[in-house]
Amino acid sequence: MAGAKLQTIYGNLIRLFWGLVISVGVLILLGAGVFLGFDYIYAGRVLPGVHFLDVDLGGMTHGEVLEAVDARVDTTDVSPLQLEFDGLVWEMNPSKFGFEININQLAKQALAVGRRSNLLDKIIERGASVLGFAQPIVSKVDLVETFNKDTLAKYLRLIYDEIAQPSQNAVFVRNGDRVTEFIAPQNGQELDIKKTILLITHNVLNPNRRIILPVTITKPRITLAQANDLGITTLMARGVSDFSGSPPNRRHNIAVGAARFDGVLIPPGKKFSFLKTLGNVNASTGYLPELVIKGDETIPEYGGGLCQVSTTAFRAILNSGLPVNARRNHSYRVVYYEPAGTDATIYQPYPDLQFTNDTEAYIMMDTYIKGNQLFFDFYGAETGRKVKLDGPYIFNVTTYPEPIYIDTSTIPVGEIQQVDSAHRGADAVLYRKIYDKDGKLISKDTFNSHYIPWPAKYLRGVEEAPPVEADLENVLPDEAASEEAKVDPINTGNE
Repeated sequence: MAGAKLQTIYGNLIRLFWGLVISVGVLILLGAGVFLGFDYIYAGRVLPGVHFLDVDLGGMTHGEVLEAVDARVDTTDVSPLQLEFDGLVWEMNPSKFGFEININQLAKQALAVGRRSNLLDKIIERGASVLGFAQPIVSKVDLVETFNKDTLAKYLRLIYDEIAQPSQNAVFVRNGDRVTEFIAPQNGQELDIKKTILLITHNVLNPNRRIILPVTITKPRITLAQANDLGITTLMARGVSDFSGSPPNRRHNIAVGAARFDGVLIPPGKKFSFLKTLGNVNASTGYLPELVIKGDETIPEYGGGLCQVSTTAFRAILNSGLPVNARRNHSYRVVYYEPAGTDATIYQPYPDLQFTNDTEAYIMMDTYIKGNQLFFDFYGAETGRKVKLDGPYIFNVTTYPEPIYIDTSTIPVGEIQQVDSAHRGADAVLYRKIYDKDGKLISKDTFNSHYIPWPAKYLRGVEEAPPVEADLENVLPDEAASEEAKVDPINTGNE
């Protein structure tokens, strides 16, 4: 009984096997018939599904393709090409460079579809024809027969000059605890004009009018790691702030103060004090009188504006993930330090801004000014840390108090001049999370800030009253401007 069942199963398997063999054989024969039949049915003609732009060339002879393509090219409005690189865009009009379409080559390309020497290409293209898939030929052939090479090369040379920049080797000259000469390494780049010309000639009629320019990147010969023996290998983080609208004395003090920190080296494990590095602030150290927030007054003193420097440094500390040992916000919100919660005030001898270099290498500060923006770049070792800043969140916003009028004989009788501006009160909180290279959370910080409401103050001229010493030329911007940040101070340089 068991033997009979096995024989039955065996027989069924044999019949199934031969059925499959016959079926596959029939399919192969049918495929071969279709494959070979195309050569007979479409001898000297374009296979179905082949298109030039919106013209179906299927079934046409070489001569018919020439006529159809020629007619279509004559009615084609060749719109400008968009040449793009790194956010820059150049608009190029092909008609200005004498491009002539190679119609004969297009016809040959159309007839070549499904007839190529490569068997796989032939099978794929004929299969697409059988299934009715469209096969455009614009992107598969050099469309251009002639063009003004000199004119095009001259035009591309202008773009080359805009893009080109030489590679920059790292320069790192140390003198004691400070770097006296520093240039960060920089990759070089240049436009590949030959490849660009090929891309243009291949895409003159392509519906996609965008061309991403081929740019060659060259590495510097001397890296930052090779230029020093302090373990400094990379840009750790950046802090930035905007001081637009600052009066001349304030700008001067910012530049002098920032220079005190340029090139400063912080050894591994060392606690850094902003005030200690800053040193004395007076006329002898190069500062000019400018407004400072002192207690419940805004008065002119030497070094006014230095909090722009400390605020920018604080933002670099935040972004680098370094531990903050001491930081205090300003008494009230100021336009130069927005958004609220990302500022740091300093004043000799207190309050100070302090942090610790908890990495295994030195940290170098690189400070510079571009336009109305101050930058603090921290260079050090690659720690693998990822810093995520959440906020700042601003809440408990309160209106500003009634203005204060001070009678004085300093100004003409009946005249009123503003000497201090109004600011709303608020609280702000900023959260920082630091992750190691494996994505593990290693630290969480919360930075709280409280800003008191601040009244506007005016001098009112009267006949008899004590004179008042006030800087009438330099008044801080009013509160309406002070709550709109001009830069994004967080997540800069450490993504």
